[in-house]
Amino acid sequence: MNKHFCELSTYGHENIPKIPWDVYPRPQFKRESFINLNGFWDFTAHDAEMFTSQIRVPYPVESKLSGIQKHFPEGTPLWYSRELPPISSKENECVLLHIDAVDQEADIYINDQFVAHVKTFEGYDGIDITAFLKEENTVSICVTDDLNKKEFPYGKQTLKRGGMWYTPFSGIWQSVWMEVVPKERIHSIQIDTTLTEATVKIKGFPEGIVVFEENEYPFTEGTITLSPKDPICWSPENPKLYEFTIRSGEDEVTSYFALRTLSVQETENGPRLCLNGKPYFFHGLLDQGYWPDGLCTPPDPACFEEDILAMKGLGFNTLRKHIKIEPAQFYYDCDRLGMIVFQDMINNGTYSFFKDT
Repeated sequence: MNKHFCELSTYGHENIPKIPWDVYPRPQFKRESFINLNGFWDFTAHDAEMFTSQIRVPYPVESKLSGIQKHFPEGTPLWYSRELPPISSKENECVLLHIDAVDQEADIYINDQFVAHVKTFEGYDGIDITAFLKEENTVSICVTDDLNKKEFPYGKQTLKRGGMWYTPFSGIWQSVWMEVVPKERIHSIQIDTTLTEATVKIKGFPEGIVVFEENEYPFTEGTITLSPKDPICWSPENPKLYEFTIRSGEDEVTSYFALRTLSVQETENGPRLCLNGKPYFFHGLLDQGYWPDGLCTPPDPACFEEDILAMKGLGFNTLRKHIKIEPAQFYYDCDRLGMIVFQDMINNGTYSFFKDT
């Protein structure tokens, strides 16, 4: 066993289900259609002609939970492949493939036909694979990762761990999934809130209906403002969330918002960081988001809830997410359980201890 890899397990999550991370990956933009592709895939390094082992997705190649637990030389092609489950779509629908996070670049193939190339954080909107599908289908993903390419975000990875630096990780490290959607659909939403209302901007459809607090409200020009009858501001002490549903054409998406603001305001003691217009003590911890057996990916999404509740039980109300973007489930759990998140940017470029530290 390579001495650089840890033999510890995350407490309570030694037994990974057949389909790990079986939760809808996008809590704030949710449809009924969800086909989870997590689990064991055929795997090989270098040569796609012969798959020699299996890897558990969505855990990085170097992690214990992946079943590989090995770091390959920089730039080595890492090949994943599996058969797709039967997919039923109508003439006015399309099938989207999502790879929520990959380190660093990936080429996507359906039935050995090249479909798309994605980089680190470019796969979030989904890849339309409809035109490549047959009765029986295989998806193959070739990932390359090279930590020497400093233009890519790399967080705290390094080839030689030590001090504040962690082991490298490669490959797919968040959920892979599919959804069947209308060709004309809602592409995205943006939510801006005050302490009394939320303005929702809808990209993809200029008109439709929003269902909110058991009432239907029409919207035009892709924008609607929702005003709760008795507005309750979100805080760690009272994490109130408001759910709503958007219906446009043949598409339907559910989402949520919280009424909250963050601002800097002058007080008699100088400028203060304010939550909902009032000075607030942000009692926080640095949250690295690394796990002994999954590295950058926890064994189960329930690990997020356990961590958040443990920190709340110790009296903390804030987590500083350290130079890493988590799966959307983490931010949703913080929203619903009452935990403030200060989100770091992810570092890239060269680093010198003497120059930068």
